[in-house]
Amino acid sequence: MKVKIYYKTVGCRVNQVETESLREKFAALGHSQAAAPEDADLVVVNTCSVTAKADRDCLAFIRKTAAANPKAAIAVTGCLATLAPEKVLAAAPGAAVFSNKDKENIPSQLCGTAAARDFFSVTKFHGKARAFVKVQDGCNLKCAYCLVNMARNELKSKPLGPAVAEIKRLVDGGFAEIVLCGTRLGIYKCPETGADLSVLMERLFALEGDFRIRFSSIESGELTPRLLKVLKAAGPRFCDYFHLPLQAGSDAVLKAMGRPYDTARYRAKVEELRALLPGVGIYADIIAGYPAETEKDFADALAYVRDIALSGLHVFSFSARPGTRAAALKALPPSVVSERSAALRSLDAELRASYAASMLGSETLALVLRNKEGRALALASNFVNLEMPGPLKAGSLARCRVTAARGGECLAEPL
Repeated sequence: MKVKIYYKTVGCRVNQVETESLREKFAALGHSQAAAPEDADLVVVNTCSVTAKADRDCLAFIRKTAAANPKAAIAVTGCLATLAPEKVLAAAPGAAVFSNKDKENIPSQLCGTAAARDFFSVTKFHGKARAFVKVQDGCNLKCAYCLVNMARNELKSKPLGPAVAEIKRLVDGGFAEIVLCGTRLGIYKCPETGADLSVLMERLFALEGDFRIRFSSIESGELTPRLLKVLKAAGPRFCDYFHLPLQAGSDAVLKAMGRPYDTARYRAKVEELRALLPGVGIYADIIAGYPAETEKDFADALAYVRDIALSGLHVFSFSARPGTRAAALKALPPSVVSERSAALRSLDAELRASYAASMLGSETLALVLRNKEGRALALASNFVNLEMPGPLKAGSLARCRVTAARGGECLAEPL
């Protein structure tokens, strides 16, 4: 029997790719997509557990769906389902729970078909102008605050040949920007040949077509000299953008967190990237209110981030995760966490505005995301959002000149 399926994804780019791959696998078996969970015969929920809020959001959706559509089957997977299946079952006692290791088998297990082990490959990306491709999974870092090394503790990579072939299909299918994703993208290693990320990038840059590649996120210490040489040689084929997790701007806090670098090493990598790719966009995750963070540590962090002039921040308020070392530490008062989070968000707005202003008069290649009220909304290579006269073809690359900055975004004119 063919059924209607609703897909809900919470969390990272890797989760988004995995859901898209599941959607394709179910569609290949003849199943259709429901517009809302209330209309579905099956609801597939791909969960996140990086923060307590992510847990709450996932569980609230599962409870609401079970109550609103009691006839629907519910399949729950992802990091929350892996780490706390009992919480999922408490929210929806009839749910089928699949760990991350079993996630790719959900269509085969529910439909009684042969398993399709293709490392969550995709041939398109539903409703998106960009295509995301997962090439690596798993993390073995032991950061004191993080559950990812428990939820995704097996290091795996997509073989080189299938990875290149998948991206060629997407480019041939009209996608002009491909975003490479992984839990730890920088430790990609082909299981068949041992090829690292630099080799994969060389193979991808050699493909024919009008496209560019962007990294989702990569650890600063995993940008090796050889990889950087390959990225530099690619020219506009590689987006001049890096998301380098920072998490703290104080050496004392970084050490307490168990991060594999200090502020000097991180600064050196930022400077190296700027020398290699002038004008490059460099963004970072940062955690507000880590328990070991003193007032001085936080003041040092603000000064450090402002001094290295990052392009923007992705701010998280500290959230104690069960089973981590940080969960045993005495938490800071919620008011302090809130104040520090607000200060970092204010700094983020300042950094983005300054970076956008630095683009005035420059030319860039922008990916048209969509059109709205006769204007084209686009994404520059360095990850700054642009608005320009339209409409323009969504999904196409457009050369343009930046004419004005508006907060952290820019106005541009097509060339």
